[in-house]
Amino acid sequence: MHSLDSTSGRLTPRSLRTARTGLVAACAVLSLALTACGGGKNAATGAQSTGKAVPGDTLTVAEQQAPTALNPGTADLGSVDFTMLSYESLFYLSPEGTVQPALAKSWKYVGTGNTELSVTLRSGVKFADGEAVTADAVKASLEYAKKAQGNQAHYLTDATITATGPLALTIKLAKANPILPTLLTQSYGIGQIISPKGLASTSSLTPTRTSQGAGPYIYQPSDSVAGDHYTYTANPGYYDKTKQHYKKIVIRIVQNGQTAVNAMKTGQIDVYKGDYTSAASAKAAGMSTVGLPVILQGLSLIDRAGEVSKPLGDVRVRQAINYAIDRDAVTKALLGSAGTPTVQTVIKGGDGYSADLAKEYPYDPAKAKQLLKQAGYADGFTLPVLAATFVGFDTMAEAIAGQLSKVGIKVKVTAVTSITTFVEDQTNHKYPAVSGGFTEEPMYLEGLDLFMPGSKVFNGFGSTAPELTELFDKAAAAEPAERAKLDQQMQEYLVKNAWYAPVAFTPVNYYVRPGIGGVKVSAGAPFVSPLAIYATK
Repeated sequence: MHSLDSTSGRLTPRSLRTARTGLVAACAVLSLALTACGGGKNAATGAQSTGKAVPGDTLTVAEQQAPTALNPGTADLGSVDFTMLSYESLFYLSPEGTVQPALAKSWKYVGTGNTELSVTLRSGVKFADGEAVTADAVKASLEYAKKAQGNQAHYLTDATITATGPLALTIKLAKANPILPTLLTQSYGIGQIISPKGLASTSSLTPTRTSQGAGPYIYQPSDSVAGDHYTYTANPGYYDKTKQHYKKIVIRIVQNGQTAVNAMKTGQIDVYKGDYTSAASAKAAGMSTVGLPVILQGLSLIDRAGEVSKPLGDVRVRQAINYAIDRDAVTKALLGSAGTPTVQTVIKGGDGYSADLAKEYPYDPAKAKQLLKQAGYADGFTLPVLAATFVGFDTMAEAIAGQLSKVGIKVKVTAVTSITTFVEDQTNHKYPAVSGGFTEEPMYLEGLDLFMPGSKVFNGFGSTAPELTELFDKAAAAEPAERAKLDQQMQEYLVKNAWYAPVAFTPVNYYVRPGIGGVKVSAGAPFVSPLAIYATK
């Protein structure tokens, strides 16, 4: 697959999004997928066994990639771990995937339709610089994030933010957004609030300056080296000491998995967000593994009207492609136990997942040939496919090519080395199909960034279907119970109309030393928050 309809599930068709914003957002989502693709699950679990929490001295977490920025308003999704420690968010996304209070003590959607959110802030909370957290301060931070051109700014494009009291504000939207509180948690930079002093000099929100937030920790530039390690110390003025599990947290950049595992053996690293290829050595060293399969790989059949590849305009051809792929064989060959075969764009337990849909498209080359014959392509056809040389996208494309050749479809793979080129080539109407990666998210976010007409990059040909648009708009405005049904109906449309030919999910893995707790993931929160990690007896 190829996109991040984002990160972690999170309006309606984004016709207002500019091509530039789409490119930035797509690169960020790809960045998150690339950072995360070093996960490892299948056999991995949702949480490691833990003991009783005790106060900790220093927690050292290792990640593979350095942050692009330490400014929550501009940091991409792959960098939020580095900002959430020092910039408290409006809401908190728990490891179980529920939205809980943070700076906001309460909130509710006003009326029906999910277009107005009323928020009440905690009283007595201060930024690390001593200034009070007020509705005006939060409004200013959100408006900055809206205008900062970060990859998450488009989530607030149609938002009007009003301070209705010293500690109260409303966020009104032109289009329904059922998961705005999720988008304003620590998992997204736009929800991490910057102090007025920080906003007065946003160019100073860099690894060389102290952080300007209200989080449980304060970033310490004097004890950090950009690109190597980032140090945070407990904020003495933080409003909830029970959330400060350590006196100090250090995030180290370690790109080599074996180096990280060796450092874990000697106690230099406590938790490592790394590659599933490190699983065997980590297990041998006595580390536990936590992770979920959330990075989807396969084909995105983006030319659904047959503009460049006439055959893809016929749903029977797209269905034939799905029947022609032996997902179990490809997954085992390329990913081993780290892959989870799938025909859906969401993981089990995620928004829109259907056990019945999981049975669609069993490997059946005879059925594939029959459908091709019915569509008028008994002798097959040539299918150009765009791929990239990173994270094995090109290898997946070649594996799929081998499968499709058995039913007469000749795949011609063009692999590029640049992320920017990879993203741009999905919109130039040159390639009718793409082999790439997509970070599984809630159906609402998948709509925004993956399959609705406004998702300019990952829906490069602007595919549109009235039925799908109607379902998306209804789901965006619906209450949770009704939205769950509509999410499944959207997934059913995507699967049965074969907009994609998914192959497998791969995991994001976290390796954990004994004596560490809180490393837990779920379908609603597939990435571990360093805020949740604690020491155990």
